[in-house]
Amino acid sequence: MLQFPLKIFLSLVLASTGCAPAAEKPKAPLAAKVATSKPLAAPAKDTIPKPPDLDPAQFPFIDFSVNTIERAESLHSFFKRLDALKSGKSNQVRVLHIGDSHIQGDYFTGWLRAFFQKEFGEAGRGLVFPYQQAGSYNARDVKTNSKGNWQGRKSTFQNTEIPIGLSGMGMRTYYEDFELSIYPQDRYGLDQRFNSVTIFHEKGPEIFDMLVETGKTTPLAPQKLVDTKAIAASITSKPVVLTGTSNHKVRSGESLYSISRRYHCNIADLRKLNGLNSNLIHPGDVLKVPASNWVAPRPAPAPSPDLSTFIEAGAKMVAGTYDSTQPFLSVVHLDTLTSVLRIKGLKNQPRQERTTLFGFLLENNSKPGLLYCAAGANGVTYYHYNHAPYFVDQAAMLFPDLIIITLGTNEAFLPGSKMAEVEREVGAFLDKLQAKMPQVPILVTIHPDVLKNKSVDNTIGLQVRDILRRQTQEHHVAIWDLHQVMGGLGSMRRWRSGGLAQADGIHFTERGYLVKAQLLYSALMKAYAAN
Repeated sequence: MLQFPLKIFLSLVLASTGCAPAAEKPKAPLAAKVATSKPLAAPAKDTIPKPPDLDPAQFPFIDFSVNTIERAESLHSFFKRLDALKSGKSNQVRVLHIGDSHIQGDYFTGWLRAFFQKEFGEAGRGLVFPYQQAGSYNARDVKTNSKGNWQGRKSTFQNTEIPIGLSGMGMRTYYEDFELSIYPQDRYGLDQRFNSVTIFHEKGPEIFDMLVETGKTTPLAPQKLVDTKAIAASITSKPVVLTGTSNHKVRSGESLYSISRRYHCNIADLRKLNGLNSNLIHPGDVLKVPASNWVAPRPAPAPSPDLSTFIEAGAKMVAGTYDSTQPFLSVVHLDTLTSVLRIKGLKNQPRQERTTLFGFLLENNSKPGLLYCAAGANGVTYYHYNHAPYFVDQAAMLFPDLIIITLGTNEAFLPGSKMAEVEREVGAFLDKLQAKMPQVPILVTIHPDVLKNKSVDNTIGLQVRDILRRQTQEHHVAIWDLHQVMGGLGSMRRWRSGGLAQADGIHFTERGYLVKAQLLYSALMKAYAAN
């Protein structure tokens, strides 16, 4: 048997069996009764309505006149990326949607993913996390099961050593023979298959090896695990076709790899364009970059006999930095499409004692499309993400073209004396995102109107709304004011009477999340057409 410092053993599983038991409703870490309800059950498969087709006469309590994106000009680079995708000059666009329980269940974001992918192409399910094994509930279109005992961390206030990562949570096991299976479900008529898996996990000599099982039809040829610096060059076996160039000024912390991901080309093309003999660049350098490009999809390989492939895991972070206290990722490119991720633990060295997982990115890069990733955790606030040590660094590893933030519901249940602290946390989070990903536009969605004790108008929510409006203006960030679109203070009652909100006066029904998604998508598409 080949020996590596840390390895992932790879084969292909094509069967899709098993399902997870019903998730337990978790408790909010910051405030009782805050964003804790599990969304209503959904049918096995839904029909996707045309997003703009909302009849104002059917929803007289919605203020359609204010259903707009403010400061939409700040999203120009995202809209240009959509143009490039639609015209065949780019192969993938990525969206990262950050939030709380409104996001974790994937009702709101699931519809948004469906709308975007039906219009711009399907690039896979995106980010998934086995929330059930971490002690919470899964996204509606993800089933999981496992063997072994898992410990999850859902809040920065929990007294545990488990770090919180990209999915808003973290989970750990000390069970050396653990097994974990993830089954994306077809809820929206989308293609959930994938041929690329990015595993966000802890690395080091004390971490168990992992066996990723896949089946007998199309194995991988022996290869090294692709580390973060080689992802762009390994997406396709065909060269990128450049159709023009523009200039890019190198910022502190950027590398050729991160720039190649930003402009969707490979490192070799950047070196050739700029006459570079190495990957060394410096802040302030002005590089030629492709104005547009097309990455040809890989042809499907012919079936061949089954084999097991040993893959060595790299230990390098994005942008060439390495820190043993930070999380890492491993990327596995499959030679065929599959719909199941199954991982097993292996203890091959005496020092190995645990595995810690932060999420899985499931991509289909065999065709152009949009990847919509949702990262949400029940009961959280801006404070949570500011104090999640690995979140921003791992979010940057997704290389999003747009970041959407849906937070503020839980802040609306804090006392008024905490509003200065809330404003600091909102500003700090926007600062962190813009410092780490300065070229990525951000859209903040203001929280919905919510009721206290199911019936009392929540005026603290108005203060939180004012904070979000101030901070987004200061940071020149786009904003979608759901509170105003809903009808303002007290409008949650009308949404509830109309069958769009749950009895708690905080969460929406399945139909309500669909209407929310239709409203936001419609506002974004209007801004896209205008820009």
